[in-house]
Amino acid sequence: MKSFDFLVLVSYLYAIFILTLRTKVSHKAIRVFKIFLIVLFGLSVYYMFAVGGSDLPLITKLATILPLGYVFVMIYINEITTLLKKLGVGATKKKTKGSKTNNELASKLISTIEFLSNRKIGALITIERDIKLSGYVNKAMLINAPVSSELLASIFIPTTPLHDGAVIIRDNTIVCAKAYYPSTERTDLPLHFGTRHRAAIGISEQTDALTVVVSEETGYVSLTINRQIDYNVSKETLNLYFEKYLKLR
Repeated sequence: MKSFDFLVLVSYLYAIFILTLRTKVSHKAIRVFKIFLIVLFGLSVYYMFAVGGSDLPLITKLATILPLGYVFVMIYINEITTLLKKLGVGATKKKTKGSKTNNELASKLISTIEFLSNRKIGALITIERDIKLSGYVNKAMLINAPVSSELLASIFIPTTPLHDGAVIIRDNTIVCAKAYYPSTERTDLPLHFGTRHRAAIGISEQTDALTVVVSEETGYVSLTINRQIDYNVSKETLNLYFEKYLKLR
């Protein structure tokens, strides 16, 4: 078997391995595997053009390797989307004039958060905005139910099987529960920030989502967005965040 054929075969098998693995472990845990896939893909392209690869026509070689490029993009879709957003490539500026706050969702969230906070029930609630959280949704427990204060609060009751992890809300739907985020690698955070706070900052570093954290130790409510955390916010501040970021689409 020629080097090109062998490299393409190994790359495909390795890509399938990563796609399977990422549904079971965190994004952070498979970073090394993804880097190795870049090396395999680069070597395949090198052998195809520089070395000559197999004796097959160029159109056949392209037809063989291009689907691997598609798989490669799908594996890195979250990173690519985040990078393009930071660079401003392909971003369409939304008109903010006349946009209205999703008051119905805000009201249900405030009611839920107040209930959880008063009882010191830990919670992690993420509201999806422009960047899709599909990569995290696919690894979580799907719910796909309309948002209601009762359902949202019941998910985080410690005796329920779904209380650990985050709930992701898309529009007015609870898409999933038990979602897990990569923890931030920042070293300047207070020691009292627990797993939920660090995960909330982690997701804010990779997406534009708004995440609410309820501490089970203190009952304090915190929010993360755009890599920043606002710790122990009041109900009034919570309302201001929702007025700014919860817009009807």
